[in-house]
Amino acid sequence: MKKLLAIILCFSATVSCSKLDVAVSWADTYIVSQVDDYFDIKSTQRKDLKESLKKDIEKIRKEQFPLWAAELRRFEKDVRDDTLNEASFHDYFDKTLDTSKKIQPYFADTAVKFISTTTPAQLEHFERTLRKNNVEDEKKIQNGKKTRNETRKKYLRWVEMWIDSLSKDQDQLLNQHLDENPFPALALVKNKNYVLEKFHEARKSPESLKNFVRNYYHNKYQYADPDYQKALVSYQAGLEKFIYSLIKSMNEKQKKLLSESLTEKASSLERLAAKD
Repeated sequence: MKKLLAIILCFSATVSCSKLDVAVSWADTYIVSQVDDYFDIKSTQRKDLKESLKKDIEKIRKEQFPLWAAELRRFEKDVRDDTLNEASFHDYFDKTLDTSKKIQPYFADTAVKFISTTTPAQLEHFERTLRKNNVEDEKKIQNGKKTRNETRKKYLRWVEMWIDSLSKDQDQLLNQHLDENPFPALALVKNKNYVLEKFHEARKSPESLKNFVRNYYHNKYQYADPDYQKALVSYQAGLEKFIYSLIKSMNEKQKKLLSESLTEKASSLERLAAKD
């Protein structure tokens, strides 16, 4: 279900209305495919999960898309009028981070319903797959230089979608941010293992497992590793500082491009929310 959230947020921020429409339409199919990779599900589970996800997505589209659009338009006005300050940007940034907290509960019932249909073999398959992925992820991040370069490329792709390219000074600002505030990738892997152990403990009974899944989708941070939470808060503070500095350093061309992008994304979300 977290993959679904990533799809919707990514596309709502970066693509045209037609592509966002396709992304939303195919999100349930993609998620079912991902769940199958982790659990090796049966055809009946696949069918029921797909139907339930469709309803969740529709509810998000109707209830959340208009709210996202309104925030984008409010942000666009501050950019256009040059009225953005640290306090107002902090509000926008916090609301963006809060999006996942508001979205995840939409999938709680679906997740609980699905987990109640799983067999011990499927749960073992899930744990085994996650542990394998975590080991692979930990190996990847051992190469600090490669990880930094990949992260830099992600930032630049994001920049190109909104303001085309960075000036020399802005590029230096990005390098400084990457050096001083690297993403806590290792802490994230440790957190995944930490949560997985909580999941394993919850398997002692069907009821405790359902309660774990329900609680996780209503507030996943209650099960997070305290060290990871601390590292994440620190990283987010640095990210907020970088994005604000970048926005305040934009030239007129960049401001115009950002304004147009924000307006386009808001319009796309509004059209999708209004669809029957």
